[in-house]
Order: sequence, then structure tokens, then C-alpha cells
Amino acid sequence: MQNDWKLSWQIAFTFIGTVVGAGFASGKELLVFFVQYGVQGLIGILLATLLFTWAGTQVMLVSHRIQARSYQDISAYLFGKTLGLLFHVLLLIVLLGTTSVMLAASGAVFIETFQFPSQAGIWLTMICIYLVAHRGLHAIHSVNSVFVPLLIAFTCYIFIHHVKPWEPLLDDGVLVESVRPLVWISSPLYYVSLNVALAQAVLVPIGKESKREGPLIYGGVLGGLGIGLLLLLGYLSIRTHMPEIQQADMPMIYLLSGSGRGMSILFTLLVYAEIFSTLIANVYGLAQQLQRFLVLSTSLLILFILVVCYFVSFIGFSSLLSFLYPLFGQIVIIFLLMLLYRQWKNASWPPPLRHLKFRKK
Repeated sequence: MQNDWKLSWQIAFTFIGTVVGAGFASGKELLVFFVQYGVQGLIGILLATLLFTWAGTQVMLVSHRIQARSYQDISAYLFGKTLGLLFHVLLLIVLLGTTSVMLAASGAVFIETFQFPSQAGIWLTMICIYLVAHRGLHAIHSVNSVFVPLLIAFTCYIFIHHVKPWEPLLDDGVLVESVRPLVWISSPLYYVSLNVALAQAVLVPIGKESKREGPLIYGGVLGGLGIGLLLLLGYLSIRTHMPEIQQADMPMIYLLSGSGRGMSILFTLLVYAEIFSTLIANVYGLAQQLQRFLVLSTSLLILFILVVCYFVSFIGFSSLLSFLYPLFGQIVIIFLLMLLYRQWKNASWPPPLRHLKFRKK
């Protein structure tokens, strides 16, 4: 039972680490998706927490029950063979693009903070990704079990030392509601859909390789609640400094202004850690997917993906992503709806009580 609880926490940390990337750690995603909607953003966070808990758990359970070899099997299960293939191809392109852009961002962290050559930082990141990803899920769990608690601790530090948590609730301060009615409801739906769809890269292998459903369920619940806690603490921290913080490129850096060079460096390292954890999940998931089509070992596929992403990062893939993201954002809403439909059709939630029992020693 102790090992199952350990696995549940590892799954939770990996879920959180995959969803929570540099955009979240910097505070920009919180500002865009939640904070700008005032108190209604709190309702959005509650909705997002419930959706993350449900959708993340459900993806892992479906993967476990159909023994999905990759997220392509999940796409086929939800959409059917033809539409599933189209969704899979789009997801593959978006994953490749985001991985390339984030790889380039890892180099930017080195040059901006440590005046370390960008290319050297990228190559160092690629080497570290390879060393972790080729060792499989166990290594990915281990990395996230270190990085995610640090992120939680750092977010709590900002919350405790830099904000007055009661102030955001005193002023409604809705900034965009009059222009785009009910966008505060669609925003968390889009946010969860996009993140869970991309997180399939690691959630599907976790579900397939798990021997029991208990750790998947508890890991999904703990992970969803953990994401919700980070969203809430970040929201309250940033909301205290509205509206002036809207102009900041990295709201968390704004909150840390005056805390000294040491805290800024620590935060930068944390942002890099979140980039790294997401990159590991993406590369590992892409390798699992490509293994279905290329007769290569996982290690060689990881090397191949890293090299491809390295060269793609030079050709302005971000412009393509600017086109693909809105398109993908509309489709992933359907992804959540199909996940709900399949769950209802197969009556797979709540799970039978026997699935909630851990193995007895």
C-alpha cells in the first residue's frame, strides 16, 4: 500500500509538472486566463480545478483500460478512426512546435540570466532531456517529484510574503466582461482542454503502464487539486497588484521586485525547471508515438526528436503555432466533450469501488 501511495504522488507531481509550464510559472497564463476577469476568475479556477481532476484522471483510466500504445489510440477511441487520425496529426504538429519553441526558450533563460551562450544552454538542455527521457517514466516521475514541490513552495512564498490575500476579494474589477460576455467561463474550458490534450503525451503512457487503477485515480485527483491550489495562490498574488501588473511581461518577476538578486535568480531557475519538465514529457510522448511507425529504439527516437526540434527552432515555427493554436484550441473543446460522451456511454465514472482499493501487502 505504501508503494501505491508513493506512485499516486509521483503521478500527481508528473501531471502538475506537465501542465504547469513556464507560462504558468511566470504568471502570464494566470493573468490571461483568470485574473483579468476579476472575482469571476475565482469561479473559473474552481471550474478548471474540477475539469483538470476529472479529465486528467479519465485520460489515464481510458488509456489503462484500452491499453493505448500512444495518444493516437485515445484519439481513435474518442473520435473514430478518420477524425481521430486528423486530430492526432494536428496534436503531433502542435507538440513538435511547442517543444521546439520551448527548447529555444531554454537557451534564452541562460543568456538573459547568466550571460551563458544561448546555443550552449540549448545543447545542455538537450543532453539533460536525453539522460532523463530515455530512462522512461520512472525518471520523469523522479524529476517532477523534485521540481513540483519546489514550485508549490515558491508560490506559497510569494503568497505569504508579497500579497494581502483579502484585498482581491474586495473589488470586483471585471476588466473584459463588458466586451466579451461570459468569456470567464469559456476561458477555463479552453485552458483545461488545451493543457490536458497536450498532457496526453505523458498521461497516456502512465495509464498504460500502471498495473492498477487505484494509483491513477488518486494521482489524477491529487494532481488536479494541486493544479487548482497553484492557480488559486497565483491568482490571489497577482490580483492584489491589478491593474498595474497587467503591463508586466512576467507578473511573478514584478511581484519579486525589491526581493533582491538572489530571489530573481531562484525564480529564473524555477521557470527553467518548468520548461525542462514539460520538455521531458513532450519528448517522451513523441517518442512513444513515433515508435509505432519507426523501427528504432526509444533512445534513438529521443535523439531524433531532439535534433528535429533543434533545427525547427531556427525556422520561425512560432508563426505556424500562432495559426495552429487558435485552431487547436477550438478542437480541444470537442476533445473534452467526446471524453465526457465516452465516459457517459461506458459508465466509467465514478469507477467501481474495487478500482479504488490499493493492493494489500
